Amino acid sequence: MLFHVYDDPKPAGYFINEPQGFYRTMLDADWVMYILLPGLLIAVIIALMYAWHLHEIPKHKAERKKMRQAELVSALTALGLFEHWVWVVALTLAYMDWDAVDNWVISIVQRSRDALLQRPPVILADEPEPAVDMRAADTVTREPTPASTPHHEEPRP
Repeated sequence: MLFHVYDDPKPAGYFINEPQGFYRTMLDADWVMYILLPGLLIAVIIALMYAWHLHEIPKHKAERKKMRQAELVSALTALGLFEHWVWVVALTLAYMDWDAVDNWVISIVQRSRDALLQRPPVILADEPEPAVDMRAADTVTREPTPASTPHHEEPRP
């Protein structure tokens, strides 16, 4: 025998709720354990397989979407076995719409750039005034003489 559940049959009054008839026979029978043990092992293996498939959801989703972050998600999924919050990060990365995030960030940058371009420059009182290029001011105010050539030069900054 592989193992033996009871050495001796249990006397009457051993159980708090005394089983009668068929139930008493089942509790004293070793063959029931021989049936239940492989069934229990199979149930545990199936439960672990389903847990593993559930754990790998972010990795498979990232591979299906052909994401650039697929390797990152795979690594985070593996680390998620030890630190569970990392698995949540991997799941978030796998299911996030990165095109929408990219467009959102670009729109923020464009709006801030447009706002900066439309705002007049702020000159503080303790800052010196910007130097004026006299050559550029001179070419703007000077009128062309009749002897000058028709070629106009752009003022240099």
